[in-house]
Amino acid sequence: MMNWIENTDCCKWGGITCNHLTGDVIGIDLSCGMLRGTIHPNTTLFHLPHLQTLNLAFNKFSPSQLPREIGGLSKSLTLLNLSYSGLTVDIPWEILYLSKLVSLDLSSNYGLQIQPSVLKNLLRNFMHLRELLLSEVDISWVLPRYLNISTSLKSLDLSYTDLQGKLPDNIFSLHYLEKLDMSNNDYITGPWPNVNKSNNIPLKWLDLSYTNLSGEIPKSVGHLKFLNNLRLNSCGLVGSIPKYLVNMRHLTTLDLSSNKLKGTLPSLLFTLPFIENINLYDLGNNRLNGTFPHWLGDLRYLQVLVLKSNKLHGPIETPSTTKNAFPSIVVLILSHNEFAGLLPQTYLQNFSAMKNTINSSTTPRYLDMSGEYYSVTTSVKGAELQFLKLSVDYIIVDLSNNRLEGEIPNVIGSLTSLIVLDLSHNNLTGQIPSVLGNLSEIESLDLSWNQLTGEIPQALASLKFLEFLNLSQNHLTGHIPLGGQFNTFSTSFEGNPNLCGFPRLKKCELPHEPQLQVEGDGDGDEDGKRGFTRRVVMLGFGCGTLIGLVMGYVMLSTGTPKWFNAIADDPNKRRYVYIGR
Repeated sequence: MMNWIENTDCCKWGGITCNHLTGDVIGIDLSCGMLRGTIHPNTTLFHLPHLQTLNLAFNKFSPSQLPREIGGLSKSLTLLNLSYSGLTVDIPWEILYLSKLVSLDLSSNYGLQIQPSVLKNLLRNFMHLRELLLSEVDISWVLPRYLNISTSLKSLDLSYTDLQGKLPDNIFSLHYLEKLDMSNNDYITGPWPNVNKSNNIPLKWLDLSYTNLSGEIPKSVGHLKFLNNLRLNSCGLVGSIPKYLVNMRHLTTLDLSSNKLKGTLPSLLFTLPFIENINLYDLGNNRLNGTFPHWLGDLRYLQVLVLKSNKLHGPIETPSTTKNAFPSIVVLILSHNEFAGLLPQTYLQNFSAMKNTINSSTTPRYLDMSGEYYSVTTSVKGAELQFLKLSVDYIIVDLSNNRLEGEIPNVIGSLTSLIVLDLSHNNLTGQIPSVLGNLSEIESLDLSWNQLTGEIPQALASLKFLEFLNLSQNHLTGHIPLGGQFNTFSTSFEGNPNLCGFPRLKKCELPHEPQLQVEGDGDGDEDGKRGFTRRVVMLGFGCGTLIGLVMGYVMLSTGTPKWFNAIADDPNKRRYVYIGR
């Protein structure tokens, strides 16, 4: 609006659309316009007789009530979007005058209330209404036995609205409804309504997550054969995953996480014709048992697989018939199960999407499934974190809290785009492979509570983005590397009594001191070494005897560097010799 100039043609103003024949204003879009204050009842906005679309979303009118004068747009208005605009108090009754509305979006106005009588009229009497979005509006409505909805409504969002009671008997029998979201209503209870097989129900999107439906998923859910997106996470569901889901021939997205489901994951589900495009998302936090569902590796577009906190057991095996498994996977979370055996080296080798990923985009991009962002909770940097959105390049492998054993394979070093690697709380043995120094993007590395031995590779000190490191409770020995991020880690090495150096209080013992010769320099190799030894010892008097002795030992064991002899012979150059940091 700062660019609006009075006494000029308003049809040329930003956000204004006019009928090019009559010059009438037919559209106003001031979304994200940084508008503040009150919507005044006397604004000329409500006196535009031909206005068809009004979008004031993502502004800050709080605290402000939608004026009753909104009803003055009854003759023409078809789209009204006031989402995220800070409106409070009740929706005025006069909104029911807008009988020509096709789309009404009042979502995410946290102080806004809508009376049940107003909602009933919107659902039942608005014969042109195709889209009604009321998420995060306070309704506090006890659901009726039958939900009377006009035959035209295709998309209904009543999430976060404090709805109460059981799902209406006809909720799955609405002949035009394609998208239904009643999620995040704690007081919606079960049981499931029956789904009539004879009805050709057009429902494509169903989200009942974070409700209290409880009970089992009924067999009749398979009659929703046009569904491509089904979200039933955190509903308290019990029983097994019904094989009747295989009847959903268009299913692409399935979320059954955080329930009390048991049994095995039905492989028949993944024989559906469109299953290659599935984003299988988070079946974690249930009671699923059985072995690793290796047939998931054939899903070429699978990006996120979360099976954590179940009772899956046995090896994460790679069948000989599986080739190029999981080529698109970028998030693999199998923690808190009972998997045993070796780390799945062949699978790790096939994780193409975790190798040399280059994000050339300057704007953030996030993984999504059918237009919705992934939401994943996992352990990162020593804390349980919830990601409401996952960046496309935030790559995670979490196999912690299982019974895996054997050595860490070198192939993990090829996953150069890894951000989080957690192999903690297993029975891994052998040394930490130095190829982990190739994980140039890694921010969180947890190898704690294993049986790892040997020294910590110096290569890990070169990981410049490493913010969290936990190597505690192993059997590591030797010097703790210095440099890089290692200077900031304080508790990363506890439970390894044979480690020494900073930040441990235990000092590293000096290697056995060689017998020093102080005879003349001589011309031969042996004489040259003796002369070199003496120079090192003498240099030690200038920068600390201890350092001099150590330098002598190191240089003797590696040969006599000519450059060091040259510096030692020239007193003017000695001032430029630095030992340490």
